[in-house]
Amino acid sequence: MKILLVNYRYFISGGPEKYMFNIKNMLVENGHKVIPFSVHSNKNIETEYSKYFVEPIGGRDATYFEECKKTPKVIAQMLTRSIYSREVEKAIKKEIKEEKPDLVYIIHFVNKLSPSVIFGAKEMGVPVILRLSDYFMLCPRFDFIYRKKPCEECLTKGYRMCIKRRCVKNSLFASTVRVLSMKVHKLIKVYEKVDAFVTPSGFLRQKLIDNGFDKNKINCIPTFTFSKTDIGEQEIGSYGLYFGRITEEKGVSTVVKAYEKLPDHYVKIMGNDSTEEAARLKNYIKEKRIKNVEFVGFKSGAELEEIIKKARFTLIPSIWYDNLPNTALESFQYSKPVIASNIGSLPELVRDGVNGYLFEAGNVKDLMEKIRVLDSDLMVEKMGYESRRCLDERFSPEAHYQTLMNLFEEQLKREKRK
Repeated sequence: MKILLVNYRYFISGGPEKYMFNIKNMLVENGHKVIPFSVHSNKNIETEYSKYFVEPIGGRDATYFEECKKTPKVIAQMLTRSIYSREVEKAIKKEIKEEKPDLVYIIHFVNKLSPSVIFGAKEMGVPVILRLSDYFMLCPRFDFIYRKKPCEECLTKGYRMCIKRRCVKNSLFASTVRVLSMKVHKLIKVYEKVDAFVTPSGFLRQKLIDNGFDKNKINCIPTFTFSKTDIGEQEIGSYGLYFGRITEEKGVSTVVKAYEKLPDHYVKIMGNDSTEEAARLKNYIKEKRIKNVEFVGFKSGAELEEIIKKARFTLIPSIWYDNLPNTALESFQYSKPVIASNIGSLPELVRDGVNGYLFEAGNVKDLMEKIRVLDSDLMVEKMGYESRRCLDERFSPEAHYQTLMNLFEEQLKREKRK
């Protein structure tokens, strides 16, 4: 099978890209041909198919909205890539015409490629499967967060709430553009053209169904990670560990405040510490003279693995409806218990009292109690074993691959019947 894999980044930036490269490698190992379609960037992994990629907004060195100079040209690009881009449509049609893929598997396109990738593929007669890693089809901000709490008022009161509150980047312009794009996409019925959706969690699947999407098109296929250790290799470490994006919705501040009150416990925070939220938290730590919280920065490869392996347990303190984060699976592969917020998809990962603990999102006292329970080496060992077993039973690469291939084959059969 020949698969066109679409994502707005072709380098590791977060969970969606980790998934993209993992599934790409797995498909290739099983004899399929994978052709990428993306946006040019100086950070991209080299590929012969980059000749089909489109130019980015604001230059090849810019990755995020904040890094782009807001020139008239850049603003025009932001508008077209948010709403509809003829440039992108033309580029993906060219790649489909020349490479002749059997189907298109889209990972992420919002604001960088636009839904023109869907229209372009469908006009070329190719089935489209769209994987969702956040709530962009329901929430202008993608995460249902307002003032550090879950908010669904755009679903109940209309998208005007987003503009009124400047929810997107705290910007009236960005919020208005995002709402306009959602309204246009609804008007042109772009998502009705998608043949099938893939959600990593049952929580996201149910949210879509509750808001009018066809349940028969939505397939919950949990993500996966490759096991790197054997069950018998568990190591009981000495510190708690948060790793991942350091942004407001990830709830890292809850961890900092919990450890502030637990001076005899130690935590490491691993991830890009140049973000606005990381700067705020580091200033807080300095002002409060907190000695047991360490920011170690972004790590990868063997260094990343060693820090996870030597942790006692990991923390996922999200205050948003986190959508089956890779950090949980990466923790499981090293037999680590996970302490996670009782929100979104996290209860699908963490069985309270079995392979970790759930705590009320944002509740510092509740988190402190769960951290103290894991002072017991016996408890850490027992829960770590259950974490690894959960990974092997529910989130194996083999299970994901087989379920995804069944979906791909079903869509190809439907396309032939048309």
